[in-house]
Amino acid sequence: MSYQKGDIIMRNRPWAYVLEDKHKSAYCHFCFRRPIEKADQKLRRCTQCLFAHYCDGKCAKSAWKDHKVECNRLSLALKSGADIPECNIRLLARILMKLARGERSDPPDACIPPSERTYDSLCTHADQVELLSQIKIPSESSNAHPNPLPVLSASIESSVLQITAFTYIIEKLVAFLGKENMPTDKNVLKNAYSKLIVNAMTLYDGAWPYGIGAALPLGATRFDHACKPNADYMIRDGCQIVVTALEDIASIEDVRICYCNSMEMTPQRRATLKEHYYFECQCAFCLDENRDNMMRSLWCPEKGCGGAIPCTAKFIPLPCTKCRMEMTGKDTYVRGAVSLLSEINEKVAAYTALFENAESSPELVEQQKASNQEITQLYHKIKSTIHPLNVFYIKLAVHLADHDSPLGWKLYLEETEAYRYYHGFSAFLGIRLVLQGGFQLASQLLDEAAKSLEEAETILRVTHGKDHPVYKDMLNVKDVQIPQMKHLQHMTNKLPKMPKS
Repeated sequence: MSYQKGDIIMRNRPWAYVLEDKHKSAYCHFCFRRPIEKADQKLRRCTQCLFAHYCDGKCAKSAWKDHKVECNRLSLALKSGADIPECNIRLLARILMKLARGERSDPPDACIPPSERTYDSLCTHADQVELLSQIKIPSESSNAHPNPLPVLSASIESSVLQITAFTYIIEKLVAFLGKENMPTDKNVLKNAYSKLIVNAMTLYDGAWPYGIGAALPLGATRFDHACKPNADYMIRDGCQIVVTALEDIASIEDVRICYCNSMEMTPQRRATLKEHYYFECQCAFCLDENRDNMMRSLWCPEKGCGGAIPCTAKFIPLPCTKCRMEMTGKDTYVRGAVSLLSEINEKVAAYTALFENAESSPELVEQQKASNQEITQLYHKIKSTIHPLNVFYIKLAVHLADHDSPLGWKLYLEETEAYRYYHGFSAFLGIRLVLQGGFQLASQLLDEAAKSLEEAETILRVTHGKDHPVYKDMLNVKDVQIPQMKHLQHMTNKLPKMPKS
């Protein structure tokens, strides 16, 4: 079967899924809907664990089978003051509970078109991992590290990462579930962990370019990866993974979705894919050296040029994209730019960690304000040297835009251009354009806002569909609110001016 741009390729309700902790009170934990903030439409909190939230009793009842054991353990954590485990640990716990109930496949209506995939048929890449030692499930009170489990035999570095991750997860999992809920068969845990790291998907709801949850689906795992995908997916219509064609596709075997952040450079993307999925990507993006060179680009220093100086992996500058001026890596301008890139990388990492601190305090708020001031100063320092398509520049701009920078919507303009260049026609670009249009509207730039939302409409009609709330809201702003505001603005301009006193 072939697909045209905008066609829905698959609808698949995930076999196991959880909501990110930070979104626990914003979305229904069963259907992932985000209700309108009205008195009669707020989510109802689970009275026992006080963690899960649901649209109504119907969603709560439907979720109970998966939430029952989790609810009890979350209640105990709440009473003892223990930390709530992070998303991937709660997802692994749900997988183990489903296996304990004998659930290893989807119900008949969970995937359209129907899929024959089951939990047992999911790939683990077991031929590329080796069991280094026997699993030991620690008791809840034990501080000892369990022996490591699956690791890559081909790479010491990857092995160390897998050992560390698995050790950490097992300790947290036992503390959360309790030893009585852990599987007695060591292979059950080994396979669950392996299948999770190879097949799990980040869940997006199409309202924001960040994940709101994680899932282990069955049907949707059939799609292979490309950093330049021809299909996209998001959560729609009550926690269904909806896969949509971004271009014409010959058959379902040719469908490719993206497993990683395509705005990372090729070495980073390949390392991530190798670590989690055990393959080296050879897609169009990975083979495009110029794309990576632009990710390290600088502004051309030639006055009035406005071109970019792409740089190789060793930061050897290439000819300007506009005036073709050539430089060398020994030029003071280039060496100074490389130093700035190192400073950006260090400071953004430090500031991101500061803002991710869940425990808020007056001291932390002051530290965050100070960090925003420092990174804003760094932005002004680099903007005449580092090109906006440089990934280090993008990371800095994203951090500022996400944390209420006084630079405001102008940062979104820069981010949108980067999304357009690196993502192309995608849901991510559509969402950025909606955000950009919103900021322009708030600044009374009505023509600019209309233009942004016109481009967003073209994309969202394909990626989200006409029934998606984000598409409907965007269309209302573009076709109703902006014309009304333009009319009001026009009428105001026609009013006679008050004489000066």
